[in-house]
Amino acid sequence: MRYILLALLALTGLAACNNDGDLLATAGPADIALQGSGDVVIDRDTPDALALRLSWNDNSVLVLNDPHAKAPRNATLNTVQFSSSPGFTSTIDQLADAGSTSLDISMDALNSIVGRLGFEGGVAAPLYIRMRSVLAGNIAAKLSNVLAVNVTPYKIDMSRGFILNSSHEDTGNVLASPGSDGVYSGFMGVSSWYNWYLLEGSGVEWGNDGISGRPFEISSDGSKWNLWFPGQEGCYYTVVNTNTRRWSALWIPSLTVTGGISGEMAYMRKENKWMLTFNAQKTGTATIRITGTGRQYDAATSTGDDAAVATPVGFGQGAGGLTFGTSAGDITVDITKTGEVALVLDLSDPFNWTCTVGDAGGSAEEVPELLWVSGIDDGISGSWTFDNYLSLYNEAERRYAGVCNVHSLWGYKFYTEAGNWDSNYALAEGDALAGTLAAGSGTNVPAPPAGLYLMDVSVSALTYALTAIHSVQIAGVADDWTMRPLQAAGTPGVYTISLDIAAVSPWGFKVYFNESWDHYLSAKAGGTLVYGGSSESGVYDETFIGSACTLTFNLCKGTYTIEKK
Repeated sequence: MRYILLALLALTGLAACNNDGDLLATAGPADIALQGSGDVVIDRDTPDALALRLSWNDNSVLVLNDPHAKAPRNATLNTVQFSSSPGFTSTIDQLADAGSTSLDISMDALNSIVGRLGFEGGVAAPLYIRMRSVLAGNIAAKLSNVLAVNVTPYKIDMSRGFILNSSHEDTGNVLASPGSDGVYSGFMGVSSWYNWYLLEGSGVEWGNDGISGRPFEISSDGSKWNLWFPGQEGCYYTVVNTNTRRWSALWIPSLTVTGGISGEMAYMRKENKWMLTFNAQKTGTATIRITGTGRQYDAATSTGDDAAVATPVGFGQGAGGLTFGTSAGDITVDITKTGEVALVLDLSDPFNWTCTVGDAGGSAEEVPELLWVSGIDDGISGSWTFDNYLSLYNEAERRYAGVCNVHSLWGYKFYTEAGNWDSNYALAEGDALAGTLAAGSGTNVPAPPAGLYLMDVSVSALTYALTAIHSVQIAGVADDWTMRPLQAAGTPGVYTISLDIAAVSPWGFKVYFNESWDHYLSAKAGGTLVYGGSSESGVYDETFIGSACTLTFNLCKGTYTIEKK
């Protein structure tokens, strides 16, 4: 672009000359005075916050020797240069926008710059900054004054890779890279076809390379897909090698214990633990071996079960703790009590696997707080998602309820775990408004006509019931139990009402449906709505009394807010 602009400039000059020999000339871009906002301690918890602001005078307008000729604007190319040395022996260059006079640099971006320059985490060091201005290749560049800014970067921990779900959200699980060498490994408990990404401490995110038929090839490019496990649910020894850009998954379907304790271990996927309950006859130590046969999936096998390679696996014990490989070694465990106890192989921490004997009380089934409804809005979202859910309101009977905006093309299913397509409950018998369920059934629950519905599901009794919502009311504010209508706010499931709050609400308030006392959501302190039961006092404090307020309810999310006008 600058050569085109200069060519146009030359043509303009020729047209403006009185004599054939006249030429336009310029001294080049004006001198730049660079300013900065000051020293920086980079906060890793606010990556998008402003860390450093640079500013300079406008040098985009060229001065020509002929005042009648007009020079093109923004012909100057400005580059901000960062260096760890005042002599700028090596630089990180960042091109400034044409015509701009400032540059804002975020915490994350500045940490990346100084990291590439070799700054040590947690240690303040001077960062040297200057502006380099160029008009054309045959004109010498002009350099601004040099700023020196003391920057304290945060330490980048490359010893662990963070496991993200398919929505790029942190799951709280990690893989270990003890050598901080880009190779991450550990055990993962996953559902079939589980989708995920790996995030390094440097902020680089890895997924599939985005090419069909290559599920174990990885990439950090913007065009990447999520990674995915094979169709077998359970325990996988997972290795991600960012150097070779490949990963592998060794599925372990079972583990056998022999020696002083014997039996088959059961895997608890969510806890990422293996457990064997046994009856201890005496206290003391026991020497055991833990072995099994896994199935290796990698770039050579793809995700085909027939191609997966049978691989012996075993655990051992070394000076640094438990070891894992293709052969087993002796493991010594302490038995501190007699009776029913449990041998637990805990693989949840990739830096510290443990094998211990303790109380046999950790295998009870966990009752999830949410029941997910997928397929209920594919006519809106275009796909089956885990964006809609019902909330637990009776743990003993495992009953869930909530409001859903229904627009389903093919029916839907209920799921006890988000992202786990094997955790489904589907139709046994029934119609769009009521029926029975079966675990793992292949038949979708039929959908009613599009609209807002209250759904009530029992996972224990395997039943479901839907009630169409035609109107919504509120009662109980200021202990007034007269039903007042709520107004739809435009977004399906969102309703509002404006009220003068005259007194406290000793019994809270409730949201009713279709002017009936039978179906309602109870307001809880903290802004949540729960189906049935009692509402709570403390849904608003004394600062709201005597004020005109707007109450807003999101029935599909089970939340409410109260704001003064």
